[in-house]
Amino acid sequence: MGKGGDRARWARAAVPRAALVLLLLLAGAGARGDELPVVRLGVLAFGTVNWELDVMRRHALDRAHGIAIEPLELAGKDGASVALQGGAVDVILTDWLWVARRRALGGDVTFVPHSHATGGLIVRADAGINRLADLKGRKIGIAGGPLDKSWLVLRAYARKTEGLDLARDADPVFAAPPLLQETLKKGDVPAAINFWPYNARLPQQGYVELLRVEDMLPALGLPAGTPLLGWVFSERWAARHPAALRGFLAAAKEARERLAASPEEWQAIAPLVQADDAAMLERLRQAYRRGVAGGEGDLAVSAQRLLDLVIAFGDIGEAPPDGRVPAGTFYAGSGS
Repeated sequence: MGKGGDRARWARAAVPRAALVLLLLLAGAGARGDELPVVRLGVLAFGTVNWELDVMRRHALDRAHGIAIEPLELAGKDGASVALQGGAVDVILTDWLWVARRRALGGDVTFVPHSHATGGLIVRADAGINRLADLKGRKIGIAGGPLDKSWLVLRAYARKTEGLDLARDADPVFAAPPLLQETLKKGDVPAAINFWPYNARLPQQGYVELLRVEDMLPALGLPAGTPLLGWVFSERWAARHPAALRGFLAAAKEARERLAASPEEWQAIAPLVQADDAAMLERLRQAYRRGVAGGEGDLAVSAQRLLDLVIAFGDIGEAPPDGRVPAGTFYAGSGS
């Protein structure tokens, strides 16, 4: 066939090719139009936030609230704070004391309450420890480090109720939560203050939860529901992405409420929780429910009261330099 025939064949082929290109362009434009704002959430590998994320994923709660959550697994609390300050993530879960310190030093991070139950003091039933005074001269394991919030509350409580300085009168041993759990089981420490998911996993026979953090707070003049953990993010990011922040907080709240209210949700996340049996799964569920934030009252007032106590009884170096909770520590849009 001559050149005329070749041109005719090319022309016939060009029509569907052009149509295909047009369809691809339209599809691409549609996809871009459907793209949702991404919220990069820093999570710890062993953190219970992963349970809430599973609820969000299964029910597509992020998309229902107009966002797409992109989790980034981080190695630990320090890694999470570095990732947030370095801009690698938009939101992390941490305590307001860290937020207050960063704001006092010129940062713009801010806090929305998530939960208040962080753990409790567990003792071995065979250790002969029936009250705080029995810890004198004994080893006590602490999850995390010297600035762990539960440890600071316990120190303040022990000083106020028993006149004990547990940092001096006992023998504190610091370890990561999983290692501390095994250390307690082996009997290397007779008592430990660990996070609630680890405490709930201990067999009911052989261990006694002597005190919970939420039980200590009223004795220190604070509501039991005073939040200690919350969603933390930069105010600059919140100002640039108000819809994304609203969507994230709404999706997170709905996931948390579903998990608190529904035993069926716990059956769905059971493989993720890795409970040994139904009884342990139920203990974890009940402990989770106790920690749901709500009815916190005036957060700024409660936080200042708690900060005063941990400075007085704990002598911590991580407090804001002037001993005050800076304005803006609690996000204005959170209703606090």
